[in-house]
This record gives sequence, structure tokens and C-alpha cells, in this order.
Amino acid sequence: MERPDLYVVARFLDVLYRNGSAMKKTNIQMPLGVNYPRFTEYLEWMLKHELVAETVDDEGAERIALTPKGIDAYHRFVDWIKETLESTKI
Repeated sequence: MERPDLYVVARFLDVLYRNGSAMKKTNIQMPLGVNYPRFTEYLEWMLKHELVAETVDDEGAERIALTPKGIDAYHRFVDWIKETLESTKI
């Protein structure tokens, strides 16, 4: 993916940040409003840019969590969107 939709990236960061802990892929994909193949493209992009990391829980389920770089991106990017475009829903 060369040019991701930045609002999808912002929602991805927002969902993970608001949850506060690692999440299953489906629980991230649903609030993003994208189909699963598109979600996997965004996930790969986020992993490549080290905004998120994959882990495996004790039950063997894959989980996705924000990295420190992802948390920084959330504060810089999502907070900016919320402050600047007050009427825009992420």
C-alpha cells in the first residue's frame, strides 16, 4: 500500500489507544469499517512502520498492540485531528 487513507490509520491508532491493551484482529477491524482483506493491508503497513506489534497470548490467539512509536503517532496525529478538525469524527 503506497498511500493509505490517513483517516483509517487514525482510527486504527485510536481504537488501540482507547482500548489500552492488545486486541484481537477482528476487534480492531470491525470499528475501522473496512473489509478484512483491506484491514490486513493496513495491518501490514502499520507493522512495517513499527506503529503496532503482533503478540500471541497464553491461549495462542494473535493480538495487536501499539508500540511506543504508535503511541507517539497517536498523540501527534490523532490528537491533532481532534483539535484541528473538531467536527470530524475519527
